[in-house]
Amino acid sequence: MTKVLVSFTALLASVAILLVGHGLQLTLIPLYADQLVWDAALIGYIGSSYYVGFMLGCFSIPALVARVGHIRVFAVLAAIATASLLSLTAVEQLWFWMLARVLTGWSIAGLYMVIESWLNEQAGTEQRGMVLSTYTVITLVGLCVGQLLIGLGIPYRDMFMLAAIFVVLSIIPVGLTASFAPTPIPAVRFRLAGLLQASQVAVVGAFIAGVVTSGFWALGPVVARANGLGTDQVGIFMAITIAGGAVFQLPIGRLSDQYDRRYVIAAVALLGVIVCTLAAFLAGRSTSLLYMMMFVFGAMTFPLYSLCLAHANDNTELPLMEIASGILMMTSAGAVLGPVLVGWLIDYNNLALFYVSGLALLLLAAWTGYRIRFHDNTREHFEPFVDVPRTTHEIVELMVDDCQSESSEQRYNDDLPDR
Repeated sequence: MTKVLVSFTALLASVAILLVGHGLQLTLIPLYADQLVWDAALIGYIGSSYYVGFMLGCFSIPALVARVGHIRVFAVLAAIATASLLSLTAVEQLWFWMLARVLTGWSIAGLYMVIESWLNEQAGTEQRGMVLSTYTVITLVGLCVGQLLIGLGIPYRDMFMLAAIFVVLSIIPVGLTASFAPTPIPAVRFRLAGLLQASQVAVVGAFIAGVVTSGFWALGPVVARANGLGTDQVGIFMAITIAGGAVFQLPIGRLSDQYDRRYVIAAVALLGVIVCTLAAFLAGRSTSLLYMMMFVFGAMTFPLYSLCLAHANDNTELPLMEIASGILMMTSAGAVLGPVLVGWLIDYNNLALFYVSGLALLLLAAWTGYRIRFHDNTREHFEPFVDVPRTTHEIVELMVDDCQSESSEQRYNDDLPDR
């Protein structure tokens, strides 16, 4: 196992460094905009701009990589992300910030895709499950560390520089790797009609997952500050939500392997509604109580993406890469809408994040309940749940062979005589 991971050291080191800087800037930007006394609605537009750029990156980066190669693209995208981040401290105009965030989202999508395609190329079939798990853990830990750096008490402008340093340093491990560059990245292709035929619950669930999680990422720090948390506590507020999603993702996924995934999706959505309702009434009473609610909020919302991906894959013969591209695009579309909705409402109520999330999750629970009542679920193409981060469609290649190897092993064990 150690020898296998050593071969991926450069790539995983780039992931770790990049995600610390990325996690820091995700929280830093809404905090800095709030300090500039910008309306929450404007901060919402800025958050949505990032996801617009991310969607554009998923469509356009594969062609760019095919033209100039992985390492050059990685270096260029890291430079663009760094420049975009640093420029925010120089120009305080909404249109400029929105353009910068589009460029950042575009760059981050490409950086993910380059690293993930490299992992896919180098990981053998027997190694893919371990590589996927390691990559997922590093992604979550990097994001959490980035959140906690907010509590260092460094002035905002210096914090921008620190985030930029991490992003640009991620070039070094990839730039010095002796590994051969992988094959070109496949383009994002999906058919909405085919995706809807596979699972309407998955399509709606992915969209709502995007609405809820993007509202958290884009305006969570503003909500935390509005409810009396200091700057040093905002990082904990964000990190503990991520931790909730990380801790419960796999147990919830394994539960969905045993039952109709729609029941699990409906149950998770209803529990999310309950948490949002409690938060709306109790959030201001104590910091510890708010942290507890955010832990459960993360536990009930972050797994939705993987649940929807697994459910759609259970019910169609379409390639998993096509399903993954479609689920990713639906989530990204929801992510463009989420910050706008929360931003519009937060000027009227500090708890707008919970109102928007609660209503969205209630709609998901109602729609899923309707589908359960009137439509059977055959799960003809069932594959075990895999804990996959919501990055790009490229990471699903690791998931494909991991699922296939687990299924093959299960079929082999089922064929053995009882002893």
